[in-house]
Amino acid sequence: MSRELEYRLLERAREGDHEAFGDLQAELEPPIRRFVRRLIGYHDAEDDIVQTVFIALYRSMNRIDPIENLRPYVYRMARNRCYDELRSQGRFQKVSLDDEPTELWVSFTAQDQQPHSEDVAHWLLLQLEVREAMDRLPELQRQTLILYSEEEMSYVEIAEAMNTSIGTVKSRLFYAKKTLRQLLRPETVSALDMEFETKQPAESTANGNHGGTTAAEGD
Repeated sequence: MSRELEYRLLERAREGDHEAFGDLQAELEPPIRRFVRRLIGYHDAEDDIVQTVFIALYRSMNRIDPIENLRPYVYRMARNRCYDELRSQGRFQKVSLDDEPTELWVSFTAQDQQPHSEDVAHWLLLQLEVREAMDRLPELQRQTLILYSEEEMSYVEIAEAMNTSIGTVKSRLFYAKKTLRQLLRPETVSALDMEFETKQPAESTANGNHGGTTAAEGD
């Protein structure tokens, strides 16, 4: 679904169209569920977290301003709920921030076209190796890389979702890439470099600072 269509569904939901909100939830729930699972692992709390996020979205959707903050807003709520769950399990610990900005870009997502059948097993193994390496990164770097590479969010959206600056987002991506290359086998790094060398990041703004305009999260 395009972001524009998501925004139209949100606008209709704000006008009282319950079916539009249901359609919006149906589109947003799979990536949000995937993100929750990446943060807390496979856990019984997953369903409760996802349900809580969309209840909060329904109650506070009129406070999302501008409307383009929809995805960052929802991911930020999901992240906070995951932190609450990790704290309750005694698995949460604070991690240091990376503050140095960088212009480097990194992505380990698959390209739009489907691979040939003979390449499927090869790429599944590469993705498994990359994911396992990502899970060994410092937590904030890992989350930033997940949002950027797996959820395909822009620097601006990640900054909103993680309540930080664009410079910090770029810095975390830089250090995540640097560490990841050290964790992966050289042949895996080479394969990924060849696969993604032509892909360019799509940024929604050229501004270098995070404006902090996301609405306050609902209860």
